[in-house]
Amino acid sequence: MTIDHCVDSLDHCVDKFADRVGADPLLRVQIISDVRFFREGLAELLARETHLFISGTFAELDEALRELGGEPAPVVLLDEAFPGGLAAVGRIRMTAPHVLVVAIAVTETVEEIVAWAEAGVAGYIPKTAALAEIAPSLVDIASGRQMCADNVVAGLLRRLSIVGATRGGMQDAAPPMLTTRERQIAQLVVTGMSNKDIARRLNIGVATAKTHVHHLLGKLNLERRSQAASWLRDHGRF
Repeated sequence: MTIDHCVDSLDHCVDKFADRVGADPLLRVQIISDVRFFREGLAELLARETHLFISGTFAELDEALRELGGEPAPVVLLDEAFPGGLAAVGRIRMTAPHVLVVAIAVTETVEEIVAWAEAGVAGYIPKTAALAEIAPSLVDIASGRQMCADNVVAGLLRRLSIVGATRGGMQDAAPPMLTTRERQIAQLVVTGMSNKDIARRLNIGVATAKTHVHHLLGKLNLERRSQAASWLRDHGRF
């Protein structure tokens, strides 16, 4: 091989390396968890993937939200156990509608999946997933695919049929009259607060908060608080 050929080959290698460095990674991922070893462990694991780029790890939601504005359509990987996780999804989507929120370590039951879906996640990774499955799952979700257990798929179909029938029956109905306390409860239910969170916010007992939520569901003719939150968001009436 002549010197000229060597120089040409070297230039070609440098150009390819520059192209690779300058190329945007396939997925930019932010991780939110208040458990340090969990978020740092996830970051270390996913950073090994050449098609992923970890753009930040956060223990506080407010800090993560400040960083979201400048990110090019990032994926936010949210720890299922993050305090106020369901409400956090709504805040993320409100701050950055382009963001895909993925809940990780989720218990794969119909109730849990419906709650996260209604909160606004793009997908989830169950707590039974192997470490090697996390990165491929993120790619699948970003591409519009989600693997679900058979029982979850069946449960989701049943739940959708119930919700569809309920909404159809209530579409033209007059909005129910709510008491002042029920309007307060409704506002907190929409944010995804649990009975315990509601009780703490309103300085009432957990049993009392549960009773108020039960009465609210009764007036809306619904069975679950997630359905109530969805209906209240759609109608915008408390």
